Amino acid sequence: MRMIETTTTFILALGLLAGSAVGVAAQDEEAVADVSSFTADRTTQQDQVVEGTSSDAGGLEETTGSVYVGSLVSSDPRLTGTYTSVDNWVVDTTEMLDDFSLFNVLVASTWELTNEGGSWLVEVTSFGNIEQGVNAGWFEFVGQGGYKGLHAYAVADWLDSPQIVGTIFPRPRPETPEPYAAESA
Repeated sequence: MRMIETTTTFILALGLLAGSAVGVAAQDEEAVADVSSFTADRTTQQDQVVEGTSSDAGGLEETTGSVYVGSLVSSDPRLTGTYTSVDNWVVDTTEMLDDFSLFNVLVASTWELTNEGGSWLVEVTSFGNIEQGVNAGWFEFVGQGGYKGLHAYAVADWLDSPQIVGTIFPRPRPETPEPYAAESA
C-alpha cells in the first residue's frame, strides 16, 4: 500500500511539474508574440518652439534646451503620433565650412511621443559627420499610460527613409554585458 501512495504522489508531482513547464512555455510564446518590428519616419518638419542657450568654447559650440515639435509615422500605430523633443548638442566648429558641408555633431534628446493609446518617453543619442555622410542615432522608448510595460529600441539613419528601424519588446532591455577586456602585450 505504501508503494502505491509513493508512486501516486510521484506521478502527481511529475504531472504538476510538466503542467507548469507548459505554462511557462506558453508565457514565453506570448512574450515573443508581443515583440514586433517597426519602421518609422519623421513626416513633418520639426518646428522649433524654444530656442536653446548657446555657448562657444575653443571651437566647440554647445546648445542646450532647444525644444521642437514634430510628427512620427510608424508601421506600428503605437509609435505613431506627435512628439515634443528637448535637444542638447555639441558641434565641433574648428573645421566647419561656411556651407555646413563639413562638421561633427553629438546630440542628446528626450522626447515625449503621444497618441490616443498612450505615450512614450524616449531617449535619443545621435552623432553626425557630414563630410562622411553619417547622421545616425539610437532610441530607447519606455511606454507610459496604455503602453506601460512596453519598451522599444531603434536605430536611426537621418539621411535615409525609413529613417528609424526598431523593435518593441514587452519588457525592459536586459543590461548590456561588459565588453571583453583585452590583455595588453
